[in-house]
Amino acid sequence: MNFWDNLKPQDIELVHSIAKSTKVKEGELLAREGDKADEIFYVASGTLRLEGVGATIGPDSLVGEIALFSPEKKRTLTIVCETDCELYTMTDEQIYQLYYQNPKLGFYFMKLIVERLLRDVQRHKAAAQAA
Repeated sequence: MNFWDNLKPQDIELVHSIAKSTKVKEGELLAREGDKADEIFYVASGTLRLEGVGATIGPDSLVGEIALFSPEKKRTLTIVCETDCELYTMTDEQIYQLYYQNPKLGFYFMKLIVERLLRDVQRHKAAAQAA
């Protein structure tokens, strides 16, 4: 699911006005499983590796939303920069601000979280059947 799909130019401008841009080098650790989550990451360029699940996240993707909105606010995976990356970060408060200014963005986050949770359930079912 592409973050920018179906967003109007003013919505994209709003996100850019709130999010913080940062450059991260290849090999840097962004988040460790079990750590406190205080922001999500939007990948503008580069690739992130989700350790333990054999997945990568590329440009125009969000990562970290499940931990940020979970009751415990704990990271569910370790995230490492596979390449040099340009990222935009947003805290939960910034996301709430976006939601109040544009509820469509809030529904995007809900859909993204549900999609990823369902994918996790399917992966666990497949692993259980293979065992």
